[in-house]
Amino acid sequence: MVKHATAKTSFGSLQNPDQVSSAVIFHSSFSPEGAHNYCIITPGADRFRLRVFDTATGNLKNDYEEKEGDGKWTCVRWGHITEVASKKKKGASIAGSRSPVLALGHTNGQISIYSLAHGLVLHQLSGSHTGKVNDFCFSASGARGFSAGEDGLICEWDIAQGVEMSKFRADNKSVKKIQLDHEENMLLTAGHSMKLWDLETREVIKSFTGHASAITNVVFSANDKFLASTAEQDRFINLWDCTRDNQQEGNITALTLDNTVSHIDISSSNAVLAISEEGTAGLWQNAQTASGTSSVSGKASKKKRYTTRACDCLVKIESSRGDRSVIPLLGGVFTPQGQMILARGSNIKPVFEKVDFQNEDGSLKEKELVLTRTPVTGFLMDESAQTASNVKATKKAYDESAVTVVGAADFAMAQPGLAEAAEEDDQSDNDEASDNEKGVARLEGRTMEEKLQDLTVERTGKKSKQNKYSTPKANSLQQMLIQALHSNDLQLLEACLTYNNVEVIRNTVRRLPTAYVIPFLTQVIHKFQQKPSRGEALLEWIKAVLLIHTAYLMTVPDLIKKLSNFYQTLDSRV
Repeated sequence: MVKHATAKTSFGSLQNPDQVSSAVIFHSSFSPEGAHNYCIITPGADRFRLRVFDTATGNLKNDYEEKEGDGKWTCVRWGHITEVASKKKKGASIAGSRSPVLALGHTNGQISIYSLAHGLVLHQLSGSHTGKVNDFCFSASGARGFSAGEDGLICEWDIAQGVEMSKFRADNKSVKKIQLDHEENMLLTAGHSMKLWDLETREVIKSFTGHASAITNVVFSANDKFLASTAEQDRFINLWDCTRDNQQEGNITALTLDNTVSHIDISSSNAVLAISEEGTAGLWQNAQTASGTSSVSGKASKKKRYTTRACDCLVKIESSRGDRSVIPLLGGVFTPQGQMILARGSNIKPVFEKVDFQNEDGSLKEKELVLTRTPVTGFLMDESAQTASNVKATKKAYDESAVTVVGAADFAMAQPGLAEAAEEDDQSDNDEASDNEKGVARLEGRTMEEKLQDLTVERTGKKSKQNKYSTPKANSLQQMLIQALHSNDLQLLEACLTYNNVEVIRNTVRRLPTAYVIPFLTQVIHKFQQKPSRGEALLEWIKAVLLIHTAYLMTVPDLIKKLSNFYQTLDSRV
């Protein structure tokens, strides 16, 4: 998990948006077992927003916001649960598949289990912590979970039932991080110091001290022989021996980066990947081997020399533009295939890339791996997007000589509906203009009373030809659309969207009150994302809203958030 420090955004950074890609990310992490998903939590004006991306395609899979009254999110953790598919008989059930979930800790002490498949919270765990929840971890089966709180308590949960199984006090102060080993026999708790617990006896196996500030990351190696930890505002990654037979409490070695470490991961071959807050990455092979350790025997070995080790390979991504600036990495993780996945770009459109960092014999390809890539900004459209390049290719310079200025004299005023003129219009539709002139000419030289009598509007008979657009009735398309949006009637909304006449669509959207513009646009975009095959018909409605209600849409403060998914879908379709 990555917890980015809060950064101040200056005017200079806004001019160079490549430098503020991770400034507004509160948490981010890859899913375990292949890193198929990547979650980002960004803060808003009054609540947090969770988004989950597919690392293979870069498409947005889930978008979820905090519910009012649940408290702010404080931590996020990946896991899997097994959902029961169905029941045949009483007491018998069909085993369901493993489903990826996210545990969301809250300031009020509760934990929400959010399902990616359902797009909603399946379970709520509450009633044990008196303060905020700092961390959560799942068992491999997903049946159990452990939470750590600001109150120093460790709670064990039955996730399916949503009840507390047991709890114990791990520290008099707050516990920031917890981690289960792969055998699920030991639990590591970390605050300013770390303790390794036997889950069966609930006794401390060994303690580790060495960090001066609160610990932010703890990861076990694949064989559970050592673990890695980092702390706030610390550029060191401490490695600790966590085997039961070795009671040494000092660290094996310390890996160093040039900046504060924000994320760490350990591969199956004991290689360590670390992401710095600057946005670069460091790689260490055989990290548990202390380079340069002095050979000291006997009693002197208790005072082992504190050794540090620089990275074997520095990874960074540079911009393909002229300034060659560094594009910050958002996160990184190893894959089972021996590669690493790096996330870069913005929190709106992160880019994921698999990188081969070693040769076939297992050696590193480079001591400094520099990749050149096109920057990805947080704007809805950038220069690299196909839509932007199309706009740029068709853009023409403004030519004032070709502009026609239209005045009041260029518009013909509608004539009053005279009964006498209407009779002559019925006789000849092709000579409508000349007939109107004759009707006006006959009015000259007549008394005021006769003129007023001729101005009477027809109450019966045929409709006047000048009144081409009748007043909308209650059953008109506009009224149907307003009724569907007001009552959230999806069937009625679908009936409205079946109309494909461009003129009818534009007239309906033009009469739509501004209060219904955003709800209607949100519904149509959602349907467009669900079924892109309907794009040709739905895009006519979206186009009409964007063209006709442009002035109103420019005043909506969170329009970028509402349209970001739509532009992303368009880019992926192109």
